[in-house]
Amino acid sequence: MKILIAYDTSEGQTRKVAQHVADVIARSGQEGEAIDIRRPPVGFTLDGFDAIVIGASIHLGKHSRQLSRFVSHHIARLNDVPSIFFSVSLSAAGSEREQADASRYVEEFLIQSGWNPAIRATVAGGLRYREYNVLKRWMMKKIARSEGMDTDTSKNHEYTDWNAVDQFVSGFLAQLEQQERT
Repeated sequence: MKILIAYDTSEGQTRKVAQHVADVIARSGQEGEAIDIRRPPVGFTLDGFDAIVIGASIHLGKHSRQLSRFVSHHIARLNDVPSIFFSVSLSAAGSEREQADASRYVEEFLIQSGWNPAIRATVAGGLRYREYNVLKRWMMKKIARSEGMDTDTSKNHEYTDWNAVDQFVSGFLAQLEQQERT
């Protein structure tokens, strides 16, 4: 089975999660191909993929325009094959209210796009201070302080729960295997 892992990232945490997803898929014996939706290979198409995983980050409560365009352009194929959408954000690492906000952002995006993936997941991201410009670093440190998160800007801080990522990917692979049998 050939599985696409398409991602949209700003500072790199979503890329890191997407690569981890590709590794989990490869360890399962399936073929996974990770691509950045902002830099797809020449002549890229979703044809030939049996399943699709898409990951993207949330900034200021929204997913990117590039993600919206990608999903809109490929909506027929996305709704035709088994798929997952995972959304990476700091909110997913926060309080219950913030986690609920992260889930709401996912649902709003999916409703607007018309996409109905089999699995929807929110993934805690990170504070990628070393990737931020001076203004964003200052702003993120201020937010982090108010939320009780790490404020040491000399390094990046990761909140991703890799076991949770493994679980939603494994669950998806089990669904694919079940569908293949029937």
